[in-house]
Amino acid sequence: MVFLENWFGLLLIFHLLVTFVLVGSMTHQMFVVRDYLRGKFGRQKRDFYYLKVVLWSYLICYVIGALIYPAFRIHMRHEYFDVAANNLGWATGLFEVKEHWGAVLMALLLALYCLRRSFQPSEDKAKLYFYLPMLLVVNLTVWYKVIVGVYLTSLKGSW
Repeated sequence: MVFLENWFGLLLIFHLLVTFVLVGSMTHQMFVVRDYLRGKFGRQKRDFYYLKVVLWSYLICYVIGALIYPAFRIHMRHEYFDVAANNLGWATGLFEVKEHWGAVLMALLLALYCLRRSFQPSEDKAKLYFYLPMLLVVNLTVWYKVIVGVYLTSLKGSW
């Protein structure tokens, strides 16, 4: 018996639902921040609110992912991806890259939150030159993780 094996399906669905919240709030935040480039700063509070939602939803996704990882490692990775007959060893590598970027992303999100908390975009426009690229990297990384996660799940939906 693997840790939380019986709850794998439910936890995976919850992981997906929280991911929807993460991607939605992150994408909406990018639209708000896009207005900063146009000189429109009317939705600064909304930007900070979305960033908090992104941070918390990512943290929840991360914890749920850690809870389902033992069952995934035994039943999906060991029994399906790593079996030579399936010729899916590359999927394990893709998953590992995804997870490594996930750890980097946690640090980036914390740095992004601290940076955003330290300034008002309408008053300190110099910090936007750090904030905007960091936000773009966070968005691209989350989208990468979502696309890879969905793709790997589609290779074998359940055991």
